[in-house]
Amino acid sequence: MKSALSMLCLPRDKSLRENLEFTKSAGYEGIELRFSTEGELNLDAKASDLERIGQMCDDVGLVPCSACGTGGGAIASPDKDQRKLGKEGVTKLLKCASALNIDAILVVPGRVTEEVPYDVAYNWALESCRELAPIAEELKVSIAIENVWNKLFLSPLEMRDFLNKVNSHYVGQFFDVGNVVIFGYPEQWINILGERIKKVHVKDFKRQGYEWKHLMEGDVNWPLVMKALRESAKYDGFLISEVSGGEDVHRKTAKAIDEIIAM
Repeated sequence: MKSALSMLCLPRDKSLRENLEFTKSAGYEGIELRFSTEGELNLDAKASDLERIGQMCDDVGLVPCSACGTGGGAIASPDKDQRKLGKEGVTKLLKCASALNIDAILVVPGRVTEEVPYDVAYNWALESCRELAPIAEELKVSIAIENVWNKLFLSPLEMRDFLNKVNSHYVGQFFDVGNVVIFGYPEQWINILGERIKKVHVKDFKRQGYEWKHLMEGDVNWPLVMKALRESAKYDGFLISEVSGGEDVHRKTAKAIDEIIAM
């Protein structure tokens, strides 16, 4: 496995090259690119622009290992126009990732609220993923659904069954280790989801005090997590940091990921 840093944690007032160069200097081997509707990493980027971005990553010495971003909307929204916008954004992100040889993108389908019931969000997410799966299959880029604090997919059994219902090798899980600590155990999720896991975000959480911590300073049992990733998920990809903080934090996190990989 190798270490990577998500651009979700990097300054948005810096240029792409500045963020890439810092990421490399901090000790990471990969980068999760964040696309949006404006700026250098644009969902509507031309082929020549994407080629330039890929060359920039190569020049710096980083592997673009994942992509995230949105064009607005949510594929689990009960609103037809919002769902359409969400699916268009996912499709654009898949195409950008394919051009950069990225094999999976991060997708958060939506969220459960007082106005959006759980079953409604679940069913629209399922229908949308089934519609998007052929596009992902054609481009050979996986849609990886992340477990976030959106009140949806609260159990590894539910996530497993959801992915089984979609029934595509190109729709899987973007597993965030830290996000499940408040209501479960990451290693159990990994053992249940197995090879459905396409990408991994790493951060750590302390139940007592309810706070995010530096890696290996929270309640994640990293030896068990690594055992599960290797044995159940057969995972040998990037561990992508989603640890927020300044430059010193990112350097500390890179070293911590190297220690975790060595477990």
